[in-house]
Amino acid sequence: MGHIRSIFSLERRALLIQFLLLILVAGSLPVSVQAQESNPYLQRGAFPVHILDAMTLHDAQRNTDVSVRVYYPEGDGPFPVLGFSHSVRGSKDMFSEISIHWASHGYVVVHPQHNDEGVQMTSAGMHPPEDKIRNRLRDIVAVFDGLDQVQSRLPALAGKLDSDRLAVAGHSYGSFISMISGGVTIDIGETMNADIGDARVRCIVSLSPSGPGDYGMNEGSWRNLNKPALFFNGTNDMRAGRADDWRMQPYQRSPVGNKYEVIIEGAEHFSYGGDSGGNATPFVKAASTAFWDACLHDAETGRGFLRSDFNNFAGDAAAITYK
Repeated sequence: MGHIRSIFSLERRALLIQFLLLILVAGSLPVSVQAQESNPYLQRGAFPVHILDAMTLHDAQRNTDVSVRVYYPEGDGPFPVLGFSHSVRGSKDMFSEISIHWASHGYVVVHPQHNDEGVQMTSAGMHPPEDKIRNRLRDIVAVFDGLDQVQSRLPALAGKLDSDRLAVAGHSYGSFISMISGGVTIDIGETMNADIGDARVRCIVSLSPSGPGDYGMNEGSWRNLNKPALFFNGTNDMRAGRADDWRMQPYQRSPVGNKYEVIIEGAEHFSYGGDSGGNATPFVKAASTAFWDACLHDAETGRGFLRSDFNNFAGDAAAITYK
């Protein structure tokens, strides 16, 4: 089963630490204290949060077990479910601060542990074998297929998971998984422009996405990304040998309709999750939570924050565009 932890007792301490950190980095994140206090999407949500450090879900299609970490709110539900895909050779324990934040706002977040053995990055980009791509995506699909298993092993969630409101987020290599899960097409095996995504996925969040040339993506791969999508990029998050706007091309090449991009001043490739003290974390928390509310709850407050209030909140430290 793994170890279940409650962070409700740490709520006040966590908020104090977050406040002090934001003051310490005020030079690089010029966000006023008043803006912090008035922003419900940056503040911890109303739900106490629990963490199941490790459990396994059986994937019948591959006849294998997938290790996952689960963040979940304490409450009546029903709760939308977010799958999170970590970076190459990363861990299901990454982006914990972000997932705790989402859970406190009423989302169940499940992080599968991907097996990236044999995946290499070269100067020509990332080109994992076909089976590695399919297995990574299948790990996310196995999470959604295994919601009954989650509920049976976590009685606190019994009858509380909303299987009609599913979404995927990911960082780096994981952002690619989030994109293809939502309908971005790739050249894979003998098939060109293949759509291998999951029709159940309602929307996606991609942190530091790759542009054309990696993972079988081409210039037209985003043509049919018709689902809502939120992309995060940083001004210092660039790939050697690629154009300066390479990570921004997924947004640029996506069709109009509920597409958002947040560009964070000074953010680098590992700035987004808070696990390494990333300066982008407050903006990720605020924008992504508003996005989930807008897309999964049809909340006008979420759309309003993304389309007007975010830029007021972020000042010169970050900016959002949408189409």
